[in-house]
Amino acid sequence: MRIIKKFAYAAVAVACAVGIAGCDQKKAKEYAGPKVAEGAIVAIAGRSAETTSLAPLVKQYKLDGISPDKMSQLPDDAKDFIKEIGLDKADAKWFAVTVGDLSVLAKDGVPEFAVSMVATLNLDATIAAVDKKCKEKKEDVSFNKTTIAGVPAYEIVSKKDEKVVPCVAALEGQLIIGASSKAALEKQIALYRDGKGESKDFGAFVLGANDFLRVKAVKVGENAKKSIPDTSMLQMLNTFIPDGDKLVLGLGDVELAMGASADGKNVTMDAVVNTASDADADKLVTLAKSGLMAGTAQMKKAAEKDADSKLAYEVLQGIKVVGEGKAFKVTATTAAEPVIKMIAEKSK
Repeated sequence: MRIIKKFAYAAVAVACAVGIAGCDQKKAKEYAGPKVAEGAIVAIAGRSAETTSLAPLVKQYKLDGISPDKMSQLPDDAKDFIKEIGLDKADAKWFAVTVGDLSVLAKDGVPEFAVSMVATLNLDATIAAVDKKCKEKKEDVSFNKTTIAGVPAYEIVSKKDEKVVPCVAALEGQLIIGASSKAALEKQIALYRDGKGESKDFGAFVLGANDFLRVKAVKVGENAKKSIPDTSMLQMLNTFIPDGDKLVLGLGDVELAMGASADGKNVTMDAVVNTASDADADKLVTLAKSGLMAGTAQMKKAAEKDADSKLAYEVLQGIKVVGEGKAFKVTATTAAEPVIKMIAEKSK
C-alpha cells in the first residue's frame, strides 16, 4: 500500500487532468498513443470522452472541464492548488497504466507499475505544489530531483519504506511518465523515447476512433497460476461452473473496449475472453445468459419505481452474449444521453 500512497502524491494532480479537458490535436504529435513495455501483463488506456463523438453531449451536460460553478464549490485550498499547477487550464489527450508480473508479490516484491500521460502540465510546478502540500501535512515523503536515462526526473522517497522508490519524469514537456522504480522508468523512457522494448503480447494496443477506455490482460490463466501458487481457492468456482478452477487457469487473453458510436448517440462495449476450449467458452455463455436473464427480470420490476433502475434495465437489455469457438464475447449498446445525464446529476 505504501508504494501506491507515495506514487499517488506525484500522480494524483497529473491524473486529474484526464477527463477534465479535451486535447489540442496539434500537440504531442510524437506521442500519439499508449505503448506497452515487455513484461506487462495488464494494460489500461483511456482518454476524455470529450475527444470522441460524445463531445456534444459532454459539453451539453457540462462535464467538459472544471467550470466556474464547479470551482466555486471547492474549498479555497483546493482552488489554489488547482490554479497553482495549471490544472484548470490543462489539456489531456490520453493516459495509460501498465502492470507487470504479480507473482513477485509472493516474494514480498513490487510489481512493475507505470503510468504514462500526454498532458499540458508542468511537471516541475506540479511536484513543487505537491511537495508543499506534503510538508504542510508533515507527510514522510520527499521528492529528490535526479536524472534517469538522460532525462530530468524525481524520486519519491520515504524513510518508512526505503526499498520502494517510485519515479516520475516528463519527456519534452509533453509526456509525463511515472513508474514503480528507477529501472521501470528507464524501461518506459526507452519505450517512448527510443522505440525499444515494446511488448509483442499486446500487439497494436490502441484506442479506436471513439473509444474512451481499453483494457487488456494477457495469458490470464498462466499468470494466475504463477501469482497464486496455492490454487485450491479457485476450486470454490466449481460450485457455479463445472471445473471452474481449470477454466480460469486455462484462460488466455482478455480484452475490453468501451466507446461511442460514430454518431455519438450510443455508448458501446465489447469484451472478449479467450478460453482453452469451445466447451469452456460455452460454459461462460450459459452462465452469463442465466445471470443476465435473472438480472434483467429483477431490474424490470424495479424500473417501474426508480429512474436509475430504469436506466440499468435499458442497459441490460442491450447486452448480447455469444460464443465463437474458444472465445466468449459480450457486446452492449445503450443510448448515450441518459447515461451522461445521470453521470452529470450524480457529480453535482
